[in-house]
Amino acid sequence: MSVVLNTVSAIQLCAGCAVEFESRVTLGAIEDPTGPGFFAEVLDMGDQGYLVSSEALGGVVIVYDSEGRYQRELTREGEGPGELRTQPRFASGPGGIILMESGFARLHLYTSDLEFIRTLQVPGAVFLGSIQPNPATGGWLVTYRGEDFTEVGILLLDQEGNVVRSMQTGEESWRGLASFIPGTDGMIWGSSAFGMIVLFDEDLELLGSLQLELPGTEGWEAPRTGPVGGYPAQVNDIRLAPDGSGLWVFAMAPEERFVELSVDELRDEVMANNSALERVADAYLYWVRLEPDGLTLVGMDHFDTLVRPLGDGDLAYDILETPDGNRRVRVGRLRFTKGSG
Repeated sequence: MSVVLNTVSAIQLCAGCAVEFESRVTLGAIEDPTGPGFFAEVLDMGDQGYLVSSEALGGVVIVYDSEGRYQRELTREGEGPGELRTQPRFASGPGGIILMESGFARLHLYTSDLEFIRTLQVPGAVFLGSIQPNPATGGWLVTYRGEDFTEVGILLLDQEGNVVRSMQTGEESWRGLASFIPGTDGMIWGSSAFGMIVLFDEDLELLGSLQLELPGTEGWEAPRTGPVGGYPAQVNDIRLAPDGSGLWVFAMAPEERFVELSVDELRDEVMANNSALERVADAYLYWVRLEPDGLTLVGMDHFDTLVRPLGDGDLAYDILETPDGNRRVRVGRLRFTKGSG
């Protein structure tokens, strides 16, 4: 299939409808010993409960039960087996649960019952970007950068964390891609932080690409030192659409009321709000799928809290501030609702 590049503007997610976040359970209570920071990572373990990490917790991972009650700390900071030097991201597959240290090339494998198995160093990688379950191997898909940081590739791991296959994108223009996830029929979706969406076949041959026009991207160039007006949204998550028809892209951007502020003024506003990022930023959701003429934007919607996806399907989460200034994760679902249009 020929490469098709489209640049698109935001449209409503679907005619006469919208997507809303429906909260189901809050993880933790006011009296619990700790809460997450801005950028919490969450893993849904079904009846086993939830894992939570954040930049505020560092190498410590918190375990909550399925009712949201604090249970224990799963990990501790350190450099030994099963110890973490920084906030991890999670993935769950038939082989158990894997923790990926942000900014490093180490993976920590646990059973589904949270028993530690082993720590492994990913060969040839100095930085790991993202990790997702991979149905093709029953293991995981991991993105990495090589020693000079220009080499970008994908590793397919089996259930035990061994490398089954290593692939490099091989295209200079795709080296800004930050996240990859497995799609259907062996295909692989990828995204850059600033909205370049790509789709590869199982051999990393490009099937199509799409540049989303995220809020604030028009005329934007980095670095930005003037007013925030035009300061762009950034993609922070991609997931397969719950119905299997394409990709959901999640991004965040400053709220419209802050577009005339300079970067320094925006920083002051964040600090004045006790660093409550959700008070100055919104989340955006884009739906992209492959059509006969290339990748197409189906539509978009946005939230006034920083909603992020949680695993597969329509599960999602955001952050709630408690009256004492602590922060809690709220887990829920993304629901379609009929609009007035």
